Amino acid sequence: MPLSRREFITGACAGAAAACIPGERRADAAEPKTATSAGSFSFVHLTDMHVTPKRKGDVGYHKCVESVRALACKPAFALMGGDLAFDGTYNTKADFAEFIRLYKEGSDGLGIPYYNCMGNHDALGFSSRRKVPVDDPDIGKKMIMDRLGWEKSYYSFDHGGWHFVVLDSIYPIQGKDGPTYEPRIGPEQREWLAYDLGAAAGSPTVAVTHIAAFCNRGQINGDPNYKAMDGSMVLWDTKDLRTVLERHKVKALLQGHSHRIEEYRLSGVWYLTSAAVSGAWWAGSWIGSPPGYTVFHCRGDELTWEHVPYPWEPHLEPEDAIERKRIAEQQAFDEEQRRLLERDRAGRRGA
Repeated sequence: MPLSRREFITGACAGAAAACIPGERRADAAEPKTATSAGSFSFVHLTDMHVTPKRKGDVGYHKCVESVRALACKPAFALMGGDLAFDGTYNTKADFAEFIRLYKEGSDGLGIPYYNCMGNHDALGFSSRRKVPVDDPDIGKKMIMDRLGWEKSYYSFDHGGWHFVVLDSIYPIQGKDGPTYEPRIGPEQREWLAYDLGAAAGSPTVAVTHIAAFCNRGQINGDPNYKAMDGSMVLWDTKDLRTVLERHKVKALLQGHSHRIEEYRLSGVWYLTSAAVSGAWWAGSWIGSPPGYTVFHCRGDELTWEHVPYPWEPHLEPEDAIERKRIAEQQAFDEEQRRLLERDRAGRRGA
């Protein structure tokens, strides 16, 4: 019998059902299976934690960790999608160090291995708003990598017959105001990726990036003037990356950065953006998706997933006037949607 959505979330164990679970997304289910030794296991994708004491974000992150630990079928590991701590670009070095500590403390509580991915807010001082000198020895990615024991900003590993690749989408450049970044994978990393995937030939593969290859903000917001290749929300070398992923028949690219669930499929590759663990930076869900994460399940060479919210109410600071306005606007929109739904179902035209 197929499993229900509730059964999956609460831990339908590996191999319990081969059929596609209702409500799940399934990658390459209709394609011929390759000869691999791939097994059955689950993992989770957590992204955009922005861990900080502000708005009790550190408490909220522990709530997310509790949700993951409560899954009846324990995930084998967690892929962390970037923007781990809040916020190296414009906080003081001492504050950023504390936020990294809080992120590590919470993540260690998962009780499973976790693999970090670099986010734009994880780089110390990569902004004109920096609060460190441009010649600080820890500027850029070094500080968070040192504190988390993170040897290389892009890397790969294997688990259960599957191959996993963690990419670094924060491409360092020297701007007019000092060190900063562009949203790119870059030629050196793409070359590494191509040979890494070549060496893993025959293994079903999942990759993860912070900044997305695909993010449809313009269409979502109905903005005809919004450029598809926006300067900050998507990778500038998406096409070059995509051709490598397609050539090696990668199953999925997991994405973050937009704080909004998005799912696209192109040329056999799924592009999946998880909800932000922090929602709207610990100030509700008005940006698009409530706080949550994604559970992935590998069976043989098939990949299925379920987006999982967890309960969290925002704890706003006194100065959070914009956030209060956004929450009120979201609540008014949700209420109007409920009213219109009742009208539509009752057939009350014009009401």
